[in-house]
Amino acid sequence: MSVDLIKFRVPLSVQVGAVAALFVAALVLLWTTGAQVVARERRRAEAKTLLRQAGEALAARGGDVVEQTEGFPYYPDARAGDDLDRQLSMRAATALEPFDGIEGGYFVLGFKHFFGTAASGGRRPAAKKAAKREEPSSRGRGESTLPPVEADLIDIQVDAAIRKQQVLFSIEEVETHRPVTVAIRTAPITVKGRVAGATWVMTRLVDPPFVDRSLQGYRLAAGLALGGIVLAFGLTAGLARTVRRQAVERARLQTELRRSERLAALGKLLAGVAHEVRNPLAGIRSTVQLWERGIGPDPESFEGLHDEVNRLEGIVARLLHFSKADAQDLVPGDLNAVVAEAARLARAQADSQGVRIEVELDPALPDVAMAPPALVQVFRNLTTNALHAMPEGGTLRLVTRFDASQRLAEVVVTDTGPGLAPEILSHLFEPFYTTKPGGTGLGLAIAREIAMAHAGDLHASNRRDSRGALFTLTLPTLAAKTDGEAR
Repeated sequence: MSVDLIKFRVPLSVQVGAVAALFVAALVLLWTTGAQVVARERRRAEAKTLLRQAGEALAARGGDVVEQTEGFPYYPDARAGDDLDRQLSMRAATALEPFDGIEGGYFVLGFKHFFGTAASGGRRPAAKKAAKREEPSSRGRGESTLPPVEADLIDIQVDAAIRKQQVLFSIEEVETHRPVTVAIRTAPITVKGRVAGATWVMTRLVDPPFVDRSLQGYRLAAGLALGGIVLAFGLTAGLARTVRRQAVERARLQTELRRSERLAALGKLLAGVAHEVRNPLAGIRSTVQLWERGIGPDPESFEGLHDEVNRLEGIVARLLHFSKADAQDLVPGDLNAVVAEAARLARAQADSQGVRIEVELDPALPDVAMAPPALVQVFRNLTTNALHAMPEGGTLRLVTRFDASQRLAEVVVTDTGPGLAPEILSHLFEPFYTTKPGGTGLGLAIAREIAMAHAGDLHASNRRDSRGALFTLTLPTLAAKTDGEAR
């Protein structure tokens, strides 16, 4: 399934649901298969314990009968064998009575024959006649009443137990038209220091096709998990492409938003300019009208005319600076140096007012893309406003720091003045909004426009630790400095 198909034809909720369903199905299948494995091992452990108890019961009840057989340990006649079979059958039936699903019996080495075959509940299994072994030295048998399907397996296990003279336990699958899993235990019978025969007990386990079924379960679970992983990779690739497109779109929208904000601010600015320009124009008109009437010109009227012209020039200059705040050429620079320069320029006025200037610069502050003269103007505006708020002295503090998580450089300017009223905070950066007599209301508006032109922002609030205002300028940083790297 291609990424384009995932993206354009299948809803995101369906994709996520499919991935979750595949993983849930894989987990359920793994849990089910694992539970089956645990159950099988538990059954086998229980079967081993049950066979051990049944085998010990057979040996305890049949060993003395073998010892008391006429002619032991030599080959007795057939009549003695029939009598021995009857006695061992009774003993085996009694020994196996408490155990459900167990079959067992004896092999007597002197007769080379299986005797006393019985099953739990007193049943005597269907007989299978075993042919005598042809080799003279082998352990041949006469007729034996062994379970027909497992007779050969029992014979092999009994022979191994006698030869090795140790208890053997194994689980085997007997191949017939219907496979059967058999747990079998064989143990030698020792009479007067000699191996006289062996006991055998067995039970059938109900899990013949277990291995194949388990492998199929694990394969299917692995296939489901791999399918979920492939689908998740496809979904992740599609989401990554979507996130990249959204990031580009977000950057474009932010640029458009800044332009819209600037246009709105510029509209307010033009409305304010229209009002501000009237006053100096009215003064110029009055002076010219006086000159037309023959009054003047004199030095006082010339001085007033110059003042009004300078006032108009200042308004126009601020208007141009505001409208072109984002047209600066930005180059990598040291923000600490700009802040230090702003503090130096404010020191003369601060000393005259008894204001102490504190500067704390972060030595690990990375470079930022900046127009240094424009940022100096921002800090000059902030420091001038702070000094106006502390005419009787105080502390002006400039601090730089680096926010590594967001890769932002921050400059915090605080004072110990009266702070900012709530109604002032909401209009602080609007053009021509001012609370100072003779102020133009353009300083903070231009400062924020310069910050936005640097892809940053300027925020104002009141200090929480004490009285005073707090201004925070945030700017994105370039690559972090390393040891020995030139600035």
